[in-house]
Amino acid sequence: MQRRDQRSRQERAAGFTLLEMLVALSILGLILVALTNGVRFAGQAWEVQERNSSKRGDTEAVQNILRTLIASGTQFKGTSSELSFVGEMPEGLARGGLYDIVLDSDDGRLMLSWKPHFKGPSQSDSASTEMGRDVEDVRLAYHYANSKSWEDITHENGPPPDLIRLEFRASRLSALPPMLVAPTVERAAPASKERVGPVIK
Repeated sequence: MQRRDQRSRQERAAGFTLLEMLVALSILGLILVALTNGVRFAGQAWEVQERNSSKRGDTEAVQNILRTLIASGTQFKGTSSELSFVGEMPEGLARGGLYDIVLDSDDGRLMLSWKPHFKGPSQSDSASTEMGRDVEDVRLAYHYANSKSWEDITHENGPPPDLIRLEFRASRLSALPPMLVAPTVERAAPASKERVGPVIK
């Protein structure tokens, strides 16, 4: 009789009660919910990072294009909201010769327009492209060597500005950050590199 009682007590001790099972299932459910939210958060963070990386790449590409165009430009005529100059278009557009280039903002877009500087029968008409969105306006300023402060307009029939500052006021974070371009310095840099050649003894 005593042996049977001991066996029944051992069988009861070896199992789980209903309350213990419910507690275990509740804890397991909380762990699964936490893991699911963690995976979802990680996926959202990854998507945001990819979007930011893509925007950063686009921003750098636009800045490089603007810097190249302005650095190769001459005959600058600018105000606080618009910049026009004569320069060469990027090689990727397969357009040779000089062009009248205008940079301004229009209806929340940063626009770049160009037309042939010397018009002829084989020259194409003017064209424009959108460089960026969410840009409310463009603020430009010009600095000259003999000036102590930034100016809102370029000098008439004078040397080009030593520095051009471009600020893009935007309604969203995806807009371009401000940038500085030194036309005379950056235009002279490639020429100095080309002069380097083999030394003839």
